[in-house]
Amino acid sequence: MIDEKLPVTVLPIYEESYPVFSFLLDPLKRLSIPAAFGILGDAAGRDAARRGWGYKELTDRNQAWVLIRAKMVIERQPSWGEEIILRTWPKLMEGIVAYRDFQILDGQRNVLMAGSTAWTILDLATRKPVRLGILGASANEYADYHAIPDKPVRINWPDDLNVAQELTAEYGHLDMNNHVNNSRYIEWVINTLPPEVLWTRKIKAVEVNFISEVKHMDQLQIRVPASNPDKNIFQGFIVNIEDKRQVFAARITLA
Repeated sequence: MIDEKLPVTVLPIYEESYPVFSFLLDPLKRLSIPAAFGILGDAAGRDAARRGWGYKELTDRNQAWVLIRAKMVIERQPSWGEEIILRTWPKLMEGIVAYRDFQILDGQRNVLMAGSTAWTILDLATRKPVRLGILGASANEYADYHAIPDKPVRINWPDDLNVAQELTAEYGHLDMNNHVNNSRYIEWVINTLPPEVLWTRKIKAVEVNFISEVKHMDQLQIRVPASNPDKNIFQGFIVNIEDKRQVFAARITLA
């Protein structure tokens, strides 16, 4: 469910227009789901920078933002050439987790996609989360503004999983921090859906958990449940083959 009652005139909420370029499309000429996550993550970075919590400020402290969970609800994927409006705002701090909500609007300010994300700040030396003191009190400024009613949650791993694909994290999968780009995990799992589902059914919601980092040349398995009693729910899980670490989980709700 998308909350469309959020004020549209609150200036401190970060907002920018963005064309749906051809390189962001899926085969049906719509903004792809991985691309949507990618451009929203990029907008989150720009908003953090203008608030003094951006990439430079954190790297100067040997820290970095890490996305740990997200949920996106989809009314419609915008089409090629549409001018969309990205909106994002920090919502709430709870311990070492900072929640940030987002919306994608069309030119008439109808909500097309909306969701909530959970982030933490990682100490790059210890690889452990740190307290969010750098954010200050303003991080709770919009605690009562909800793009969707619920927070992103932990996805439970089934006991019985089958291997759908094995792959290697290669150079083209990496981001500027030399780890696999967040949107790449989503792409890998979506690609394991049956082709007839991808071509004919609508994706209503995507929930993701980012559990552990993947580096260059890591060997991975994409696993799916051995049985799927609910044909409207698809789940995919990624495991590091070498040490059996859980890497990523996704739950996709279909119309």
